[in-house]
Amino acid sequence: MARLSFRDVIKRVSEYQHDNKAYISSDPSAVERYLVVHGQVILQIFAKYRKEDLKKCAFMTDLASKMQERHHTKWARKKRKILPKKVNLEPKEVMGYVASKKKKILSKKPRKGMGYVACKRNAMQATKTQLIDRIWGQYYSEFGAIGAENVKESQNKEEGDVEVPSVMETRWEGEILGKTSAGEPLYGQALVRGELVAVGGAVLLEVYKTAVIYFVEYMFESSDHCKMLHGRHLQRGSETVLGYAANERELFLTNACMTVQLKDIKGTVSLEIRSRPWGHQYRKENNAADELDRARAEERRAQHLKTEYFCKCLYSPVRGGFFSLQLNDLGRGSGSCSSCEIREEENERSKLEVNISKRGFVYDGIDYCIEDYVYVKPLYMIDPEKNIALDAFCVCQVLDIVFPKSSKDALFEVKLRRFYRPEDISTEKAYTSNIQELYYSEDIYFLPPEVLEGKCEVRKKHNMPLRNDYLILDNIFYCELFYDISRGSLHQMPVHIKPKLSTIKDDTLLRKLKGKGVEGEIDSDELPKEMRLATLDIFAGCGGMSKGLEQSGVSETKWAIEYEEAAGQAFKQNHPESTVFVNNCNVILRAIMEKCGDKDECISTTEANELAAKLDEEQKRALPLPGQVDFINGGPPCQGFSGMNRFQEGHWSQVQREMILAFLSFADYFRPRYFLLENVRRFVSFNGGQTFKLTLASLLEMGYQVRFGVLEAGAYGVSQTRKRAFIWAAAPGEVLPEWPEPMHVFGSPELKIKLSKRSHYAAVRSTQYGAPFRSITVKDTIDDLPPIENGESNTNREYGADPVSWFQKKIRGNMFVLTDHICKEMDEKNLIRCKSIPRSPGADWRELKNVKIKLSNGKMVDMIPACLSNKAKTHNRWKGQYGRLDMQGNFPTSITDPRPNGMVGMCFHPDQDRILSVRECARSQGFPDSYEFAGRIVDKHRQIGNAVPPPLAFALGRKLKEAVLLKKPLQQ
Repeated sequence: MARLSFRDVIKRVSEYQHDNKAYISSDPSAVERYLVVHGQVILQIFAKYRKEDLKKCAFMTDLASKMQERHHTKWARKKRKILPKKVNLEPKEVMGYVASKKKKILSKKPRKGMGYVACKRNAMQATKTQLIDRIWGQYYSEFGAIGAENVKESQNKEEGDVEVPSVMETRWEGEILGKTSAGEPLYGQALVRGELVAVGGAVLLEVYKTAVIYFVEYMFESSDHCKMLHGRHLQRGSETVLGYAANERELFLTNACMTVQLKDIKGTVSLEIRSRPWGHQYRKENNAADELDRARAEERRAQHLKTEYFCKCLYSPVRGGFFSLQLNDLGRGSGSCSSCEIREEENERSKLEVNISKRGFVYDGIDYCIEDYVYVKPLYMIDPEKNIALDAFCVCQVLDIVFPKSSKDALFEVKLRRFYRPEDISTEKAYTSNIQELYYSEDIYFLPPEVLEGKCEVRKKHNMPLRNDYLILDNIFYCELFYDISRGSLHQMPVHIKPKLSTIKDDTLLRKLKGKGVEGEIDSDELPKEMRLATLDIFAGCGGMSKGLEQSGVSETKWAIEYEEAAGQAFKQNHPESTVFVNNCNVILRAIMEKCGDKDECISTTEANELAAKLDEEQKRALPLPGQVDFINGGPPCQGFSGMNRFQEGHWSQVQREMILAFLSFADYFRPRYFLLENVRRFVSFNGGQTFKLTLASLLEMGYQVRFGVLEAGAYGVSQTRKRAFIWAAAPGEVLPEWPEPMHVFGSPELKIKLSKRSHYAAVRSTQYGAPFRSITVKDTIDDLPPIENGESNTNREYGADPVSWFQKKIRGNMFVLTDHICKEMDEKNLIRCKSIPRSPGADWRELKNVKIKLSNGKMVDMIPACLSNKAKTHNRWKGQYGRLDMQGNFPTSITDPRPNGMVGMCFHPDQDRILSVRECARSQGFPDSYEFAGRIVDKHRQIGNAVPPPLAFALGRKLKEAVLLKKPLQQ
């Protein structure tokens, strides 16, 4: 190697036969591109050798030179300090891995004494498709560990210093196509400085001394005889949330539009509105077309020709995503622009207008009428001396619209009757009452329409929906009692009061109530079983995500892949109809691609190949294949991204982070209709956001529409703060799901994702200042469970008492035997500390006395742990360590190993001297009492801590179901 030049190596490699493991391509130019793209990795490998002559050989020198040339044509690096490399997303050291198999669950028991502790696990490098390997490999070969934030884009000559021809002629080409709404003539083409500008093409403009590209929607001649162009901004990928993870030749259409004179055009831009056939059956065909496209672009770059751009998506920072282009609405040349139409609709929506009858009005796009039930911001109805934070919206009925006597044009007020909630009366009343119950009152308010937050329904109790959705509520309440605010008491509704309650709008429900329901009849929002999405759950855990999605009625989890045996066993127990592979997903993907005859396209380790070959025939027959899977969901291991992981730079954390590559490769190979990724909130900012951006770029490269956001689980019906990042992807032609509206008040700010230096996006609003329903508390969640002692191990017991709160009744269901109400055993010194923590809200280690305590073995130890007392002035004084929960508060984020000195140390029961039980933790995540967990107590805690809360998954599933149902009328 030391004697071979770069050209010699390329020649030899291109002569390899196809069956050679080192085969890349028989085309020398393709081999050269491959080596340059992966140059950073090659240089790192050679850097390990001590011989200087090898490091400075002709091949290495030429390779570095080629890489520099490639970088010089694309990027200009800022002067910077070279920082030590922090993250390696492609670890080369591969540790051993033992696949497991057992009967139908396809696993075997781990070796005796071998637990599921992260640091003891075996690691395997990700199995990848060529597309994923190319995107991530090319990015890291160009930017390495320094990150794209340390580079700046060089300005292309064609888009910077534009050479303006001396001939300044501007004229129309062709006949008049029609007229604008103002009667101005429309044209399809124009000659500007010798270049042909056409409707449906792209032009270069200068806006605030910056070169920008605009798509030509239509051209016209104004009444003052100026030649005009109306266009929409085509945004470079580097200017979107993708940053430098974007394809440098891909532009994204936006809804920003403007009208300019043709004389202001600096030049034309080559643009292809790209639309290709989509699906797993076209994957190879499209990959081949993309490879030719990239080769053509490299060739044009080498010849210093103009860049040829393409566009296949609309980017909407306001909606937080990338969407399929509506091709029928583009470049019509008709004098209309869909962006202008959207802006006009938004302007209309923001207007406050009273209808002709004066019995209703429109505000923020919602029609309000007299007798409607509405939400009102609590700020305007609650006693100013009371802390209004974390109060639900007030429910009122519109009685009248009141206009000032002086002028009909002046702003009107809305006359409202207030309905009280149980929490308005007392905390205890809130605990024992139905969360949907309201009380009629005589309290009347006159308020401006701007205080309204939407509409709801108030019905009679027997008219409530028959189907109680899984902890998530529609905006429906019931009222039976009268609240006398002067006496603070509740009474039966007086005979003379006849409240006008909401009528039932669900015809199916109405027929059932009248006894005329037809057997087998389906509600209008239900998906027939044959329409439910055949789902593959990867990194499935015990099945929290699948539980919620299936409960929503949108999916049927037919396959699941889970690495840990105990979690896989739990999944199987709760989803008996699913085929569960307890194995490494890298092995399963390799086996699937091999079964389909695509092993040459699979980039995997020798170990993964060998283990895939060892799968028995039953396992191979059960493997899902492209075309069978409609929906892939999962949460790649989050510990590598989590701020709670103290060992983020350890080898295992690096391998876990790399599992995102395997997950994306499943999506690439299967090309399902829908794809959902879940991870910790920090996923979007980890490593400068590079992993997040590359994930989006990978899905876009596959052809998906993509939406991203961060949600708070506590706002969807669980008593836990749990912020999670989600990425939705939908195939072209499908409807991309919206984010579910948060329904519960929760003390969390708006959760934003940084899009650029000056813009952010929040998927949903914060509910800390109001929501349809109150927060679910710790008391709501666990106060009906019987007391147990430290280290309790009896897995089955009687409940001992009836459920009290609305949540307890829902979560208990029809269960008569309480399972998994067991807790970890603390050692003697921690039990003494626990007993010394006062049983008061928020009490923690800071309440402990600075004394010595004597253990039963005679040993003297500090009451206050030394690790806390020595660093008490840091880490927010370690608030919460050895902490008790507040019955009126919420749980901290559920973790895999609750312990008093852990990263989330608030794990003591509010009234008992012990750590929270497995069942209490499960309830904090929204798992019903019927849900089973498997393995030892540490395994069960791990399953719960890693899970997606089923109520949050249910909310996402309902929005997915809406998207699936929306597609039917769109197709029709």
